[in-house]
Amino acid sequence: MTRLLTWPGAPAHWSAALALALLLPAGAQGQTPLSLADAERRALEQGEEVALIREQIAEAEYEITQVRAGVFPEVSANLAYTRSIRSIFDGLAAAPSEPGPGMGGDGNGAEEENPFADLPFGRANTWVAGIRITQPLYAAGRVGIGLDIAGRVRETLRLELEEVEAGVRLQVREAYFQAVFSELLVDIAREAYDLADEQLRQVRSFREQGVASELDELTARVERDNLEPQVVDARNGVRLARLDLLRLVQLPSDTEVTLSTPLEAELAGVDEGLLREALESRARIQAARTLVRIEEDQVRLARSGYRPTVGAFLDLGWQSFPATVFPTSGGSWSDDWNAGLQVSIPIFNGFRTRAEIGSAQSGARQAELQLSELAEGLRLELEGGLSELESALSQVEARRGTVEEARRVVELAELRFAAGSGTALELSNTRLLLQQSRINEVEALLRYVSTLARLERASGGTLPLVRDRIQGYN
Repeated sequence: MTRLLTWPGAPAHWSAALALALLLPAGAQGQTPLSLADAERRALEQGEEVALIREQIAEAEYEITQVRAGVFPEVSANLAYTRSIRSIFDGLAAAPSEPGPGMGGDGNGAEEENPFADLPFGRANTWVAGIRITQPLYAAGRVGIGLDIAGRVRETLRLELEEVEAGVRLQVREAYFQAVFSELLVDIAREAYDLADEQLRQVRSFREQGVASELDELTARVERDNLEPQVVDARNGVRLARLDLLRLVQLPSDTEVTLSTPLEAELAGVDEGLLREALESRARIQAARTLVRIEEDQVRLARSGYRPTVGAFLDLGWQSFPATVFPTSGGSWSDDWNAGLQVSIPIFNGFRTRAEIGSAQSGARQAELQLSELAEGLRLELEGGLSELESALSQVEARRGTVEEARRVVELAELRFAAGSGTALELSNTRLLLQQSRINEVEALLRYVSTLARLERASGGTLPLVRDRIQGYN
């Protein structure tokens, strides 16, 4: 059977006041209500850690696109202009002279024409335009392997995102529980102080009536004054716990919030078999297994260094040699088109490929060892959490009984003190025992719910222990 785990130390009118406060609108109280589910949601939506992993996933998508580009043709265009200032072809035109035997010309000393006039040599203006198309035909499987690696990297980041979200959720839960726990400590310390102050007034009244002595009054005053620093410390604890919670949920440190999820939970054990099964499919272990496959792909990629690569290319070129700087509309362009096939065969590279294969194989073995070590550590952590839960359950039961007994002792001591047969010191000691018993009970509650949160974290979030057991979770 399951039981409802609550904090029974608060008086009945406190529960009514708390219920009324939760029903009031936020504006009426001047504070913002914040449930545990709201705190988790804010931390996941606005936290820097989660945002960082999401950006890494986006980066992985771009890297996949880069790798995939290796299977498509690559097209580039170019345009170049060259102005010749001096050229070795400038003196090829003969200077004016008298014609001689075997010499051309009209015998009137006319200048001989340049024999390269119709060729590109020595032209003052040269324009070259071209388009180059390259297409890899066979890349030794590197593109396919690269796509496999990039896809697995993306999967690893997705799994890491799940782990980060689970870790953020656990941090928020522990901070929230700690803040609620600190508020309960304030209530306990304040109630103890009020009771001690009331006892001091009673002792003063009894002394005026001649029933109590000065020692009784001094004892009651010392007890009350000793409790005041505890109230201050408890309030400081609340402030620090709230600051930590506000930091995690991305709220300003001066935000006034009302923690609407009480420290109440269903008290029951867990299905250990389901937890162990969930652990094996946890995102962190899956990510480690994916890393092993990535390292194995690296071995395949290194071995591709022994295989040849084949590619084809097509060059479409045009040349123009205008008399002016810019080609005229009537100017001619000469075609220069080429196509070819390129094969690269690795013969010897100084044993670099063999070293790369050995390094990749070593990385694969390291990844397998890390996976085994991680799985063993997580299993040990789970077993420790199960033992912690069993201990927390037994402590809650025991300390709940201790609180009831301490409460009865205080009632008897109050009766004895009112009848004059008991002393103020005796009553103070019983109230101190009750206060400590209540603190121990609340600590046991905190330990129980924190253990639930850690066990859910160990399962990868597949078993919603906190959501199903915490009363008023959302």
